[in-house]
Amino acid sequence: MTSQHDKPYMTSQVGRQRWVRRWHRGIAMLASVQLLLWTLSGIYFSFIDIDYVRGHHFEAAASNILFDLSELQEIRLSGQQVMIRERLPGELIIGVQTASGMSWRDTRGDELSDLSPKEALILARQRTTLRPDVVEWVDQAAPGSEYRGASLPLWRAFSADSPSEVAYLDAASGEIIAVRHEAWRWWDFLWSLHIMSYSDRDTIGTWLLKGFSLLALGTAVMGLWLFLMTVRFPDRHKKKRTQR
Repeated sequence: MTSQHDKPYMTSQVGRQRWVRRWHRGIAMLASVQLLLWTLSGIYFSFIDIDYVRGHHFEAAASNILFDLSELQEIRLSGQQVMIRERLPGELIIGVQTASGMSWRDTRGDELSDLSPKEALILARQRTTLRPDVVEWVDQAAPGSEYRGASLPLWRAFSADSPSEVAYLDAASGEIIAVRHEAWRWWDFLWSLHIMSYSDRDTIGTWLLKGFSLLALGTAVMGLWLFLMTVRFPDRHKKKRTQR
């Protein structure tokens, strides 16, 4: 039986619960859409193979190459790291890594000229399974682009019959920088929703993300508080008295 002394306490407790429930409902409505997007994107990220997303299955298997380094005996280059590779068949090129980035040289140490459209198309066919027949020159950076983060210029290679499958090649070295297809575009789109970075799709820690994270936290904390305040736990003392 409730005494008159307990009624003010119970009234204030019920009032607090109503106030928290009202705020919980409002914050949950604000955060629910983003929570749903976090869940859907997380499911996609969890179930799809990241190597498939990155298009590694489109890359042709690399074979061993016999390098003739006799032409490089008299070359002196300054840099942090040097890389030797074959560009076109029988053509050795040298990559020099410096603080400002990677530069490519020929066997005489001179700056390497960019690939021609025909050469880029040959390399794209050799190094991928896409069978491209169109190449496009890319020298402009664009926020949120498929090739963001790559050094420009690039060659974009694709087949006219399947333009959604694209290979990006370094214009100087001919290296396959990235392969993009529909699975990657879905990943990129959902990633932008997940981190709430809709323009460049790379910025983690936006104010939107921080704000909705706090909203989600507030929803969880208030929901837990309401549960603890309204759940009825067994009264052990009352049970003991009943047994007596």
